[in-house]
Amino acid sequence: MMSFQNKKTDAIYPEISPSLEELAWTLSASQGEFRLILAHCNYILLRSVLYKHLQKLTDIKIPILNLKKTETSLYQKIEALQPKQPDAVMVWGLETHLNIDQLLTTTNLIREEFRKNFNFPIVLWVNDEILAKMMRLSSDFESWATTIEFTISTSELIKQLKCDTDAIFEFALFSDTYSIGWQIGYIRRREIIRYYYDLKLIKYPVEPIIQAGVDFVRGQEAYLKNHIDTALDYFQRSLIFWNQEELFEMRAGVLLFHIGLCYYQKAEQKTVSRQYLEQARYFFDKCISIFTEANYPNLVAKYINPLGETLRRLEAWDELQNLALTALNLQKLYGNSTRVARAYGFLAEAALSKRLWNQAKQHAYQALHYIIKDPVAQQHQGLYLLLLAQTELKLGRTPRAVNHLQKARFLGHKDNPQQFIQILQLLRTVYLKQNLYLEAFRVKLEIRSTEQQYGFRAFIGAGKIQPQRKPQSSLTQIIDRVNDSSIEETLAPEITASGREQDVKHLLERLMRPDHKLIVIHGYSGVGKTSLVQAGLIPAIKQTNINTRNNIIPVFVRYYDNWINELNKALFSVLPATQEHNKFTSDEILQTLRESCTYNFKIILIFDQFEEFLFKYNTYQRRREFFSFLGACLNILGVKVILSLRKEYLHYLLECIQIPSMNIINHDLLSKNVLYELGNFSINDAETLIERLSKRSKHYLEQDLIKRLVHDLSIKFGEVRPIELQIVCAQLETENITTSAQYKQIGTKQELIKRYLQEVVKDCGDENQKVAEILLYLLTDEKGIRPAKTRTELKQDFILRITDTNWKPTLINDKQLDLVLQIFVTAGIVVLIPTNPEDRYQLVHDYLATFIQKQQPKVNDLIIKLQQLQTKIKFYNCILFILLIIIVLLIVLLIKVWL
Repeated sequence: MMSFQNKKTDAIYPEISPSLEELAWTLSASQGEFRLILAHCNYILLRSVLYKHLQKLTDIKIPILNLKKTETSLYQKIEALQPKQPDAVMVWGLETHLNIDQLLTTTNLIREEFRKNFNFPIVLWVNDEILAKMMRLSSDFESWATTIEFTISTSELIKQLKCDTDAIFEFALFSDTYSIGWQIGYIRRREIIRYYYDLKLIKYPVEPIIQAGVDFVRGQEAYLKNHIDTALDYFQRSLIFWNQEELFEMRAGVLLFHIGLCYYQKAEQKTVSRQYLEQARYFFDKCISIFTEANYPNLVAKYINPLGETLRRLEAWDELQNLALTALNLQKLYGNSTRVARAYGFLAEAALSKRLWNQAKQHAYQALHYIIKDPVAQQHQGLYLLLLAQTELKLGRTPRAVNHLQKARFLGHKDNPQQFIQILQLLRTVYLKQNLYLEAFRVKLEIRSTEQQYGFRAFIGAGKIQPQRKPQSSLTQIIDRVNDSSIEETLAPEITASGREQDVKHLLERLMRPDHKLIVIHGYSGVGKTSLVQAGLIPAIKQTNINTRNNIIPVFVRYYDNWINELNKALFSVLPATQEHNKFTSDEILQTLRESCTYNFKIILIFDQFEEFLFKYNTYQRRREFFSFLGACLNILGVKVILSLRKEYLHYLLECIQIPSMNIINHDLLSKNVLYELGNFSINDAETLIERLSKRSKHYLEQDLIKRLVHDLSIKFGEVRPIELQIVCAQLETENITTSAQYKQIGTKQELIKRYLQEVVKDCGDENQKVAEILLYLLTDEKGIRPAKTRTELKQDFILRITDTNWKPTLINDKQLDLVLQIFVTAGIVVLIPTNPEDRYQLVHDYLATFIQKQQPKVNDLIIKLQQLQTKIKFYNCILFILLIIIVLLIVLLIKVWL
């Protein structure tokens, strides 16, 4: 056992121990030769103390290598110290590595390189978990090691536990942030919990003051994992103790703040949030009162802004204004630029509520002035740009408002998706007033995509499903996380709740097997191939990298104007070591792939909507280069390829049969080993999907409505088309239909589809609705199929059928037609097919064609009436012409008679 002298209140220093002397002696004896030493110590903070004492025991200079969480090679990290050989190297950070299994496995594979090239001892600091992993994953490498144990006595452990809990409170009181995700806090919290469990293992009684400190720490850990009720329980237990101790009144203030934080977070997660906001307000207010009465204005400055956030959510504008004025003075004295900016932001919102536009504008500009000094705080910058845009609109300065909103939109939505949606909604409103219908529609889709991604919307319609993201609290700013879990992408609920998770699992199994080099995902249009890849397979691969020893890199390609450039861009985005330029050749890309695989990467090339490549490169000669490249990729050990395309274009892959490099898959691209079919939803899967997505977005549907809806969707085929389910359910959500009775009033699913199409038509603008309705009709025919027509053909059909005195052909301009077609394509109801010499437009699904023919008689009536009117106009024009000739002849006759 090692003993320690407590020289400082925040650190325990060990005496010279046999273990430390053994480490010093081993390092000295190993000079000039490779030696692997495992320093086994479970307490991270203890290591730095041991290192200081080790330096006193030996003259050897020992540099510390802090292993980054994303390092891919321990060998390369140490190799970077060369060509100068150090006397020894000490490595820290193995326990916080994101993919430690892969790192240890790679290290074991190249262990001989350590012996060949490193003529100095290497000390790896390991805890119980890392040592166990080394024995399992890098047993050969571990067998070379000398292991030295560092432990502490029970009494010293208790001292360290008390010291660290004190440090956590000191940091909570006097650090410059009220966030609970600080790097120093993370390390200390993990240490405290480890100390606590070690004491529990030996059944050692824990003093109430230490227990209260541990409860506070465990509450923080639970909060960071979004286990809010658990965190609240720990915080309240801790508060009970501190309320009884007058000497620890400040700690009670800290606990009150954290309890308020929990209620604020609960308010963000619940539909009915006001009661939680009122509770948050109560605890924040009590926290501020304690610090005010204790005469700590610096702590008031630190903790006052969250109370302002709560008042803002409660729309208590007068109280917010008073608090903001107090906060502003305090923040200028004790705060930082971000907090000063936030106080100005509160004043701007209060002024807006009182219609004091110029005053609000001035405060918003002040907020921006201070916030730009902190480039990290982008979420608040977006808020101040939104406030500024609102004031500019009220002052009639629309171009300035649009400029501010576009800047706010550019900042993105990871930090605060609700605020981002507000920005987009205002921008869309402005675009509509400016008759910028395409821009407004794109913003609308971005709103829906964001809502779907963060769980605010259940159904997205014809749009592409995105991976799920977990929104951060708009109040806390988590500076450092172990694995970015608060914003990491995970499988979309549309995948996990629909049975598609099994498809993801089967695809992952294929990717892990050496006999599946190529996977061709195929299915009819609208079954969800792109969504499966983007919202299911890619997030699953990333999650697999974290949870297992794999290091798989998905490379996603969607566009094919120049497939080599697009692939190069995609590689550059995931492999920063690659170079991005527009003159790459396929051979250079192959070389990049080979080099990447030497570092034990597994690369998955994913070519989505591959039929678009076939349209673009419309001859075998033009496609051959890609297929040859594809074969070469399949012959690289660490590379696999996924093609995703519509079922009706599978036969094009037969062109690969004659390519020599395809022998790796026996020249058979259409075998069961290669093909993976994606079909429609079963009835049970469809019911489960609708129920789960509705609950997630809090758009609760009656069980009877779900069953009736699925029955209507499956009545023809006995299964449910994913695209039809999304469109129908999206319209249900838009109209807030939640009961079977409301659904009966509408009539059928066809009425919902009709309304969905009408909504898209309406998005084209009032002046373009007639064009939009007729264009939809022209993209069908009497047989209910969907002909593919060029823009020229559509315009000619339009002009031939639609001509009257009020709507002349010259007024049906190209800009108008292009706008409507672009919105249709963007909405996902029309697909653009690249062809030569002119692209073609086609309804995305056959059932839409039949539906438009049956469900839009008003378009037929409109065309018939216009054609009848056109016939009458021709008749009347003919009569007028005859009358005109008669009049001319009469005039000529009268002139002759006169003469």
